Amino acid sequence: MRSSRLGKTLATVTAATAMALGGTLMTATGASAVGGSACSVNIKNKQMIASSFGAQTWTGPGSSYTKKKKLSSFEGFYARCYKKNSHGNKWYYGDPNGTSYRAWVYEGNLQTP
Repeated sequence: MRSSRLGKTLATVTAATAMALGGTLMTATGASAVGGSACSVNIKNKQMIASSFGAQTWTGPGSSYTKKKKLSSFEGFYARCYKKNSHGNKWYYGDPNGTSYRAWVYEGNLQTP
């Protein structure tokens, strides 16, 4: 009798753990990085600068993507294209001045010099 109760308890715990882990794995997926192919409008190297409080760069057009480097106040940024995300926010894709990488920056954190 004792081993049968232990077996049922163990089976219940195992099933609950599997369900919990399965749910965690399903919800833990993050957004993958996207490049310029995600742009909807191409522009030709529009010179912009980060606002007075700087600008966070991202791996994709939205804050659900991974953060990259933060641009300093008034640091330059060459925008190559842009995309409006599902919330209607415009995100520019381009090159922070003096760098060899490209990133996305939210329009509200940039200004025209």
